[in-house]
Amino acid sequence: MSHARRRVSSHAWTKPLSSTILRRYEIRPFRYRGQRQTTVMARVSKTFVDETLWPEFEQLSDVLRKHLETITDRVIAEVLDVHDGGADAQEVAAPPQLGPAKGD
Repeated sequence: MSHARRRVSSHAWTKPLSSTILRRYEIRPFRYRGQRQTTVMARVSKTFVDETLWPEFEQLSDVLRKHLETITDRVIAEVLDVHDGGADAQEVAAPPQLGPAKGD
């Protein structure tokens, strides 16, 4: 059996989402002692990861991300009475760089 590894960005929902998808297919997620709490491992084939697990994870993760972004914008607007859609910080020119110290 060939093995597949995937690194997933660390969002609050990635670990429970991964574990839930695995359990949906009756696969038991685990982690080895000493691994980070955010690590989710499973014994599955590369084919299963590539054709089933990863596409499903990406699709559901995208749905969750969009939903949470909408909720975040709404909470910011309601609680802080800010209605700019969470605009990014203004971009400004970088300050001039210092040259080498005298005597170098």
